Amino acid sequence: MKAMLALSAILLGRPGSRAVIGLVAVGYALLYLWLTGDIAGGGSGAHVSFPAWERVFEWRAPFQFEPVGLLALGPLMWTFSPVNAFLALAVGALVGLNVTAGWLAWRMPQTCRVRSAGVGLFAAVPALLAGGACCAPLVLIWLGLPIAGAVASIAPLLIPVAIALLLAGLWGLARSRV
Repeated sequence: MKAMLALSAILLGRPGSRAVIGLVAVGYALLYLWLTGDIAGGGSGAHVSFPAWERVFEWRAPFQFEPVGLLALGPLMWTFSPVNAFLALAVGALVGLNVTAGWLAWRMPQTCRVRSAGVGLFAAVPALLAGGACCAPLVLIWLGLPIAGAVASIAPLLIPVAIALLLAGLWGLARSRV
């Protein structure tokens, strides 16, 4: 636990790292919400309503929760589910932390006590693969590719797997650092 806190302090202690983590988290969350259908086009004008707070923890599918409100602004509509938004931001933040940690290990291997700068690039690859585990099946479905049917059955299981892999990547880098 100390190692994870030390790594977090290093990553969040730099303004540039905080910006990268934030941008990756928000970008990932928006992409995830778009691909799951929570954010979509087709709106007009501005409209905000939250009539269904009692449905906040109702499951639409594994790791997909029912929306409790609608936010429409111009051509975009967001069927807002706080749990989906939280999951998207949490996975996005983990991807951002892993990418930033991999970049740090690549640019400053002595800080992470690795032998060569090339190790940092390999540290970022699992982050991108695990982070893509949530969105990649959704992209296949969204594109309408034939393999999407086979992938759709395992897609809900990839969210906890991605979270576990991202945490394991951070833990491994944190342990090598102390």
